Amino acid sequence: MTMTPDTTPDLEAENAALRQRVRELEAQLAARAGTASASSVINHKTCEEAHGFRVLVETALQAISIVRLDGVVTYANPAFSALTGYDRLDGKHMTMLYFEHDLPLLEAIVRHIQNDGVWRGSGRLRHRNGHAIPVRINAFVIRNDAGHPVAMTGMFEDLTAEVQREERLRLFEALVENAPDAIGVADFAGAILYANAAYKALTGYGDDLIGMNGFDYIHDEDYRAAQVTLARLAEGKAAFLEARIRRKDGGIVPVAATMYAQMSPNDRLRIIGFLRDISAQKRAEEERFALQQQVIDAQRAAIRELSTPLIPISETAVIMPLVGAIDSARAQQIVDALLEGVAAYRAEMAIVDITGVQVVDTQVANALVRAAQAVRLLGAQVVLTGIKPQVAQTLVQLGVSLEGIRTAGTLQTGVRLAMMGETGRRKPGASTGTARND
Repeated sequence: MTMTPDTTPDLEAENAALRQRVRELEAQLAARAGTASASSVINHKTCEEAHGFRVLVETALQAISIVRLDGVVTYANPAFSALTGYDRLDGKHMTMLYFEHDLPLLEAIVRHIQNDGVWRGSGRLRHRNGHAIPVRINAFVIRNDAGHPVAMTGMFEDLTAEVQREERLRLFEALVENAPDAIGVADFAGAILYANAAYKALTGYGDDLIGMNGFDYIHDEDYRAAQVTLARLAEGKAAFLEARIRRKDGGIVPVAATMYAQMSPNDRLRIIGFLRDISAQKRAEEERFALQQQVIDAQRAAIRELSTPLIPISETAVIMPLVGAIDSARAQQIVDALLEGVAAYRAEMAIVDITGVQVVDTQVANALVRAAQAVRLLGAQVVLTGIKPQVAQTLVQLGVSLEGIRTAGTLQTGVRLAMMGETGRRKPGASTGTARND
């Protein structure tokens, strides 16, 4: 029998080596399987983040766009399309969004972004319909994994409302500064916070007016009225005040002030006032009052003359016809006018006709007696004409003494008496008329 070598040890060694290789291969497979699983998780997470970022950009209120380095737009979110008025901008060159005279500035900005990686500032875009859109820009470069710039992106904030507010503010400031009326702002303690040019000129303090207290230059007599006005403003009510202010040079200026209170950003009340110099108005009012007084005085003088007319009928006689009611004031006017007329005309006879006087009482009778007595002191005689029967009865009943007063039934008779007296004083040889008896 032939014997073969024993191979068992060799087979066992080979099997052991094979089992080790299998374990190594299984470990590699397991490792690869683990890596693939982790990569799948990472890729899934990255997709979720990318989707979230896209949703964020798509729904952002701020306009966002991406532009290649050659200036071609590759992306614009809905806010950017709404801002510029274009439905689609993909594939368009960004220069279409700018005015031609702004292109040199745009080129400088692009160079700055590519060199420094970021640029922040303000500019304007050209809307599809041609009008300018003021914007605030925050732009930066997009780089690849190797760090090389591949695109640019920008976020644009519409500044139209802000620019309009600034324009309105500048317009308001220009209007206030150039307003003919004085305009000022003060706190409730009276400290001047703002004063326009007219206010500074009105007070004469110029720029020194800022920080002064408004109550310091109010006339002392108007201080109480100013305090009452302040209390009204504290209740949230508008107020009007006429006061006098003392200028730096000591002059006094009357002003009309319209004021109201407004809450400041720090919740403190401020007084806003509009002051107008009313010096010319006051002078006009004073002049009008003086003219009105002159008119009144002239009217009174005219009324006195009309109510107590004195008519000369010869060189030595005057007539005063009286009409209407006679009160104490008019009775004194009669005496004054009669005395002035007799003295002015050097009359020797004054005829007082009361035909038009309806009521003669004690007051009227006494006035006539006083007039006659005063005229007699001037050397003239009073003739009372036009006494009606009922007036005669009244005088008798009142017991009025007409001593020193000559009477006649009618004015014509009194005139005849005056003419007869004038005839008697003519020189010899002068022609005379014959008076007819009534």
